[in-house]
Amino acid sequence: MSNKEKKLGDLISELNEQESKLHKVIKTDIPSLDYILGGGIELGSKIQIVAEPSTGKTTIALQVCKTFCQKGYDVLYVDTENSVSEELLDSTGCKFFCNKKGGMSEGNLILIKESEFDVVSKRLDDFICLNRFKLVVIDSLASLVNKCYTNIDSTKGVKEVTNNNTNYESRPLNLFINKYSTLAKKYDFAILYVNQFRNKIDMQKGTILKAYGNKIVHYDSDIKIIIKKDKTGYRIDENGMLVSKSELPYTHNKIILLLDKSNKLLTGTTVESYIKYGYGIDHFIDYIQSLIRTGEITKSGKYYILYNNKKIDGFENLINTIYTERKKFHNYYCEKNHNESENNVDIEKYGSNFIDNAEEDEKEDEPFDVENNALFIAEDE
Repeated sequence: MSNKEKKLGDLISELNEQESKLHKVIKTDIPSLDYILGGGIELGSKIQIVAEPSTGKTTIALQVCKTFCQKGYDVLYVDTENSVSEELLDSTGCKFFCNKKGGMSEGNLILIKESEFDVVSKRLDDFICLNRFKLVVIDSLASLVNKCYTNIDSTKGVKEVTNNNTNYESRPLNLFINKYSTLAKKYDFAILYVNQFRNKIDMQKGTILKAYGNKIVHYDSDIKIIIKKDKTGYRIDENGMLVSKSELPYTHNKIILLLDKSNKLLTGTTVESYIKYGYGIDHFIDYIQSLIRTGEITKSGKYYILYNNKKIDGFENLINTIYTERKKFHNYYCEKNHNESENNVDIEKYGSNFIDNAEEDEKEDEPFDVENNALFIAEDE
């Protein structure tokens, strides 16, 4: 073998090693999200979550951060909107991991509350250089601002904001995205951009004339997940049952996750889920929907057929039936999964809250505590 051939082989081996390294995937342990991501978050990738305001983007992002920290990975979270409150950190389970100074076996969640490009960039660079973070979240891109708009004490004055020079059209945003896309591959971390639509509305017809906000990032994201809120909503009543008709505000809202990806075979993939306001995607309901997707629970029209051939009319009744019969349901799938070599549903992770309740079946007759119900208390917004 000549020296040139040997060098070529070494270069190819080096590229293959880098490629395999970048393809490491970390599960979010949120069934619907892992499903639409193709198994989890790939290190080195750029993911964008985009939706209208107040849809649940931040709580879903915090849910992902919590999972990473539980698996021992450090996370950087840039809160440009100053919207991540102590209450939200607490309800999503992230408070325990936030800005700890060491001595933890779990990962650390570093929360940065800044919005100017140069300040955010300096903070990120300082932490990324430590080469210990596996996820960086920017929440949101819409609130990143150039210093020329905020430097009000400058002798040159501030730049006036007009319709023609919004942040979405600014050169700093392009440079910012390109810089950290490159660093994500170099330092082997995933970057999650939280973005939102800003729609131009026809005031007479009420229709959307133009959607702003995701155009630039669309071309610089490996995966874009569009979250759409459905009109369907539920509330947990005093008996722990999910009800669609209530005079009180809903606790849960149906959302649709739509995948937009460069891979045309996957673009357009959708999955339904339910978000619990202030907590994130409801783990229990999401787990049941994963059983439907994998065929463990079959659907025929409006009916759902369980493992014992019991036919349930409607999704609301399905959730309530499984909750009521959770011990039998749990025992069946434990035995089934134990005897099968291949298990399509990871019951221990996806149904952890469900399992915890099944172990306490004797307490069924006790008064139901809606706020502290481990079954439905997942992590939603």
